Amino acid sequence: NTLAGNVGLVMWQLLVLSVFFQQGMRHVTEVIANMTAVERVMQYTELDEEGPFHTDINSKPPAGWPDQGRISFDRVSLKYDDAPVLRDINLIIEPKMK
Repeated sequence: NTLAGNVGLVMWQLLVLSVFFQQGMRHVTEVIANMTAVERVMQYTELDEEGPFHTDINSKPPAGWPDQGRISFDRVSLKYDDAPVLRDINLIIEPKMK
C-alpha cells in the first residue's frame, strides 16, 4: 500500500530531522561556550598593564615578625551573585591550630 509506505517514509524523515536538530543545537551550544572563552581572553588582553614590582633589597621585616599567625574574621558576609550565602560570620583561627 502506497499510503502506508508514505507514512513510514515521513516518520523516518522526521526521526532523521530530529537527530539533525539535536546535533545542530549541540554544535550551537559548543560555539557559544567557545566564544565565551574567546571573549574572556580578549578582556584579559585589554587589561591595564601593572606597574613593575620594586622592592628594596635592604628592606627587612621587623625582627620578631611574624611571631604569631592568627586569622580573625569579624562579622564577615559573602555573596554569590546578588544572594548572600554567608552572613555575619565570626571566626578566629589561632596560631598552630589545625
